[in-house]
Amino acid sequence: MLNQYLTNIFIIKNNIYNLYFNTKGEGRSTFLSELENDIKNLNLFYLNLAVLIKKIGGYPIMNLEEIKSISTIKEIPSKDYTISEAKNILFKDLNVINNMNKQVFEYALKKCDLSSINLVLDFNKYLGRRVGV
Repeated sequence: MLNQYLTNIFIIKNNIYNLYFNTKGEGRSTFLSELENDIKNLNLFYLNLAVLIKKIGGYPIMNLEEIKSISTIKEIPSKDYTISEAKNILFKDLNVINNMNKQVFEYALKKCDLSSINLVLDFNKYLGRRVGV
């Protein structure tokens, strides 16, 4: 479950970079600032999640083919996006991440895994601001 979560974070980060470089229209600079904040938060969570996977005896998936096959978030094509299209894509992807965050939290609670609980709670603060949970 944690590796699927990790692969979803990897794909959403790539999608955000794609949107960062390919979104056009009025309000672009404000939107790009939001994306920069998303990238910062996702990079930190990605690193901490990979460290946690390793700490509990697993291997964080880093192989691109495996990442694509395991992730439930799919890559978006490189093309021009309007601000509205980009926000819809981002909202949809962040909701997938938010739902996974809830599942990991519930599992961590059952296992009394404080490291996972703390990681998920910290990330939930960011998600709450982005998707309104």
